[in-house]
Amino acid sequence: MIDVDMTNGDFEGTKARVSELFSRMHVEVPSTETDLFDSGILDSQKLVELLFFIEQDFKTSIDVQDFEIENFRCIEKIAALLIQSKNRESLPQLTKAGGSPV
Repeated sequence: MIDVDMTNGDFEGTKARVSELFSRMHVEVPSTETDLFDSGILDSQKLVELLFFIEQDFKTSIDVQDFEIENFRCIEKIAALLIQSKNRESLPQLTKAGGSPV
């Protein structure tokens, strides 16, 4: 499960942006909680297309460690993943004594 510390505005805005990506893909998603795989909305080809749109729209890439089906199960989980990724990117880089990255 994705544990994200987020403000409701960030989460709602991100969900709206992800929903818009599906519209651009010409795919209708009934709700942000709809299971995208069980409903047949996402298959392997559509997932690749979605990842492309996410990278373009959010100016980010999804880390390999985050490539789990559960992270893409519904729009809410995708939004949470994107916020978590954004928060991870904004953390200061820790270094060991001597200046090398941890």
